[in-house]
Amino acid sequence: MVQERATGAERPSGAEVGSGKKKRRAGRPSGMDVQEIEWQFDAGDLEVVEEWLEEYDSGSGFSLAPGSTRELTDTYLDTEDWRLYRAGYALRVRRKGSNKTSEVTMKSLARAENGAGGQVRRREISERVRNGDGGFPDLSEARGPVGERLRALVGSHGTRPLFEIRTRRRTFSLRLEVQDDSVESRTDGDGSPGEIVQDASGNVRRSGDGLRLAEIALDATEIRFDNGEEPARLSRVEVEVEEEIEEEALAEVSRFVEEMRRSLELEPATTSKYEAGLFAAGLSPDGDPEFGADGVDASMSAGEVAFAILRKQFAAMQAHEPGTRLGEDAEELHDMRVATRRMRAALKLFSGALPQRAGFFRDELKWVASSLGEVRDLDVQIEQLQALSSEEEEDRETFGGIITAVKNRRVEARERMLEALDSDRYERFVSSFAETLRRGQEGEEHGEGLANEPITAVAPDLISRRYKKWRKAGKHLSEESPPEEYHELRKEGKRLRYALEFLTDVYGEKPTGKLVKPLKELQDGLGRHQDLIVAAELLENVAADARRLPPRTAFAMGSLSERHLQEAAGLRASLPRSKPYRALTKGKEWERFEKAMEKRRRSVEKARAKKAGKKK
Repeated sequence: MVQERATGAERPSGAEVGSGKKKRRAGRPSGMDVQEIEWQFDAGDLEVVEEWLEEYDSGSGFSLAPGSTRELTDTYLDTEDWRLYRAGYALRVRRKGSNKTSEVTMKSLARAENGAGGQVRRREISERVRNGDGGFPDLSEARGPVGERLRALVGSHGTRPLFEIRTRRRTFSLRLEVQDDSVESRTDGDGSPGEIVQDASGNVRRSGDGLRLAEIALDATEIRFDNGEEPARLSRVEVEVEEEIEEEALAEVSRFVEEMRRSLELEPATTSKYEAGLFAAGLSPDGDPEFGADGVDASMSAGEVAFAILRKQFAAMQAHEPGTRLGEDAEELHDMRVATRRMRAALKLFSGALPQRAGFFRDELKWVASSLGEVRDLDVQIEQLQALSSEEEEDRETFGGIITAVKNRRVEARERMLEALDSDRYERFVSSFAETLRRGQEGEEHGEGLANEPITAVAPDLISRRYKKWRKAGKHLSEESPPEEYHELRKEGKRLRYALEFLTDVYGEKPTGKLVKPLKELQDGLGRHQDLIVAAELLENVAADARRLPPRTAFAMGSLSERHLQEAAGLRASLPRSKPYRALTKGKEWERFEKAMEKRRRSVEKARAKKAGKKK
């Protein structure tokens, strides 16, 4: 394995972590977070492989030492809504014989590398947890790197067993013979067998044993089910390299594996044991959420389009929730937040075609978005500060102090976010909104009675309102305009862009793209402007709260805040003169789009009239 430290879910040792109504202590007991490098092969007859290994000729520079034979019991688990799978991990509890503890492991599903001959690289996070009275560990008692991530991912939901895998494993140790002239004695002895020695690379071993490179495992596996069905069986040969192995040694393992593969005519395994277990158990976590149809076209009613858009964005929000909870990829949180914004925009845009209680969902989504937004804003600021730190080498230590202060704020904001996602309020919102999406327009009272109107008849007025609000917000902007007016233009531009993107499949990529493209370009500048304003305010607040900051760090915060404000002022001076701003305010592209909308409306009406005539 290659050591790989995780950074996304770090918390200070002993920090309290909220989970719903409970508080938890997130201590840092021992655990591992490594990159596993291994080869997996399907084997028709393990006895043939075992015989080949036992009779292997060491003339090639390798030696093989028989190891142990163990009985392993692996139970794979996930939540009802597949949170671990959707976050990119399999959760395994491994029990060995009568041990008082079990090994709990989160193994990444994504293969970082599929090399020649079946080499696989995966992230593996593990810790040992004491077994309960029933011989199975209580995962809520896990306090290491796995337990920390499970609490963030699972929240108030429990895990359920998916299937059990039992394996009889016979092992061999693969070693590289070390020449005498590459070994220095750790004592005053002469390197006799059994003596502790160190090779030229600093690896410590017993002389005569060679350098341990990998473990070869011959696995006879059964996948068992609770319903009493006959177990599914598979035979595997796995070669797992040693932790922190050097690249030169890894190349030697590859050489041996290729020799073994050719000699035994082994084929690389196409699925992991976890994937094989899912298939054998008939489980399909990749299935789309059953909220209803989410496709949009010009023949639909306004209500149908509104529900399709909401279903698509709600599915996106749920898809990115596990990654947001895990906290190891900032883009997961960003994408979840964008989905909440798009749903709020759709609820407002189509309010006249949606049930009257849609306003309640908009308020709940605003609450969700605010809990996500606090962490996201800090992620952006940390990223920008780190970029500045790399540019300003002489002030790296000072920037380090600022980054640490902002990261501490992020830890607190992330705790609040997880508490919100673990809350009963969030669970009620998700459940209620999902049911509303499944039910659709049936039996609901709608705001302005637009639900059954053709989308081509309703959309022009809806988009026109958005465009007029955008023009009103930006019509009189100048470099003297306050930051708040630029932020308002940004919000109106985002609402207009979302409306256009929602209806791309109604009006076509080209007509909508002529407006979306300059809106996006303008949004980039307005987004940068807002980030600078937020960053300046954040630095001032952090400096005010952290009174014990070194004077040099506090001074640097003030200087950086002023620099941000100056850059923001420069953007305010340039944006009204920018090409996308002028293109949008002149209105020519909007006039062309209005004609495209009218053309599509007439086309749809003509098609409906023709269809109605045929029915008569």
